[in-house]
Amino acid sequence: MRIDTVIKPKNPLDIPEIHALVATYLARRDLVICLRVSRGWFNYFVGPVWHTIDMVKDKKFAAIGPQVLHTYGRCIREVFNILTFDHVKTLQHPKVDSVVTASITNLIKPLDRLLELDFIRRCNATLTELDFRGQAPQSNSSRKVYERDENFFDIGILSSCLTSPTSSSTVGTRLTSLTLTGMWLSHEGFTNLLRSSPTLRKLALSKVSIVHYMDEFDIFRDSSVTSLHASLEEICMPDPRAFLVPSLLHQFSRLEEWHLTSVDRCKTWGNDPEFRRELRECCPRLKTLRFDQVGNTDKLSDLLLDSFIEPESCTFSAKNLSNSMVLSLISHLDTLTTIIITDKCTDAAAIRWLYLIPKSCLRLKVLSMRDLILDMETVKEHEWRCEELTELHVRFKRLEDAQLIDGCIKDICNRRQLRRRSPQDYMSSQVSNHLFGFIMLTTVSLGSKVYSLSPFRE
Repeated sequence: MRIDTVIKPKNPLDIPEIHALVATYLARRDLVICLRVSRGWFNYFVGPVWHTIDMVKDKKFAAIGPQVLHTYGRCIREVFNILTFDHVKTLQHPKVDSVVTASITNLIKPLDRLLELDFIRRCNATLTELDFRGQAPQSNSSRKVYERDENFFDIGILSSCLTSPTSSSTVGTRLTSLTLTGMWLSHEGFTNLLRSSPTLRKLALSKVSIVHYMDEFDIFRDSSVTSLHASLEEICMPDPRAFLVPSLLHQFSRLEEWHLTSVDRCKTWGNDPEFRRELRECCPRLKTLRFDQVGNTDKLSDLLLDSFIEPESCTFSAKNLSNSMVLSLISHLDTLTTIIITDKCTDAAAIRWLYLIPKSCLRLKVLSMRDLILDMETVKEHEWRCEELTELHVRFKRLEDAQLIDGCIKDICNRRQLRRRSPQDYMSSQVSNHLFGFIMLTTVSLGSKVYSLSPFRE
């Protein structure tokens, strides 16, 4: 074989997959340098250079000329912090039509909003995540009837911007995640948006008032939303002055996860038995609950105790830890498999109730309380009975040094191979002996990093 016919091995830096992987670790300044290496590298790295635009950080973007956007506009996939008229005016270029993720803030500027909606309409074939923010409506409004003013945002218009007509039908929006913050919305428009969004999975509402203007209302019971981020009042009493309008619970028959930012209830709300019945009928798949810190722990514990049917996962703040909250959790001991407690707690009396959770919840598989410190002597008094535990995140008193924790984990792994316990002279040994009994435990964090435990030797 002639030497000049031998096929030379391909340089790894010329493989597209390697380029794509490397580009994810480079800052834009370094990506621009890569563009200048060769024509081939230019083609590989030009996309990552233009992929993400942050209007606040990339201040020069608003001054970019149309010729540049004509060439590279379709490389833009993410646009964040669209705040001013100059921002949205720059995005009006017809080549900017392939955006996947966008966040827009509009503080009552009708002309800007018109251009923003046109931008959304142009990207409706690719847009999957949208964060649309306005000026929050005043909670103490003195108006007797909700009026259409500059605060009002007809979400039906947004729905029409996210759909495109074809010869035979209407193509629904491709949105998978939608966040709406600080605006008045119409009940009918909200319903139409859910109806025309067959791919919408995550919905977040914050400081939103959904109002009703028509004598008739439509209930859409088959939205695709599975994850909801909203307060209790926003969903269950969207328009407190329109008593005949049904709550938005009827829109979420497939809901599986609800992050409740507040558990306050409107004074005109119906009695608790009616709410419990409605919640169970409208959201039979709801199994995962997350609560932000609330001012009244009793409201939270009562809601958890009485209103949700067979929850499997619950997340709440340690600042709402109390005897009533723990007892509410234990009331669901037959179904709870995941309990996550966030934040720190300095109330010693409340922490003592915490020890009842792993003792009582027999089906628990995931227990996470990263910022809470348990006393091993008290743990021994309340034997953990969650034998199916697979993941644990917690701290133990007198076992806070990273080296001690590392030694404790190694001790557990070694004993899993030898199948025997070690003396309980030191705190690390006591913790190791305690965790040794959970044969299904695979993931552990004791205050430092997360460890993967080796399995028991057969």
